[in-house]
Amino acid sequence: MKFTTLLLSLPLLACTGLADKTCTPSFDYCASELIKSKGFTEADLIDSLKGSEFENADPNSILYHCTNPGAIGHPKLCASGCTESVQEGSKKC
Repeated sequence: MKFTTLLLSLPLLACTGLADKTCTPSFDYCASELIKSKGFTEADLIDSLKGSEFENADPNSILYHCTNPGAIGHPKLCASGCTESVQEGSKKC
């Protein structure tokens, strides 16, 4: 009986981990906002840069584009740093 309960709860645990990361598709975000209020970690940001031309760049100098709720991609390098704005999703370099 305990084994069955464990098996049934595993998918729920996996979904809970994914639900922690949220961002609005087609919006752009600075690293600080993704970490502070969207559930991402610096490791998530570094992982999202792997295989791109910005793989070795400082993750805080990148503008991240939300591709799906909880998924980021299409990085853009901000030479002067990412600029926060009051309106969510309209960040700029």
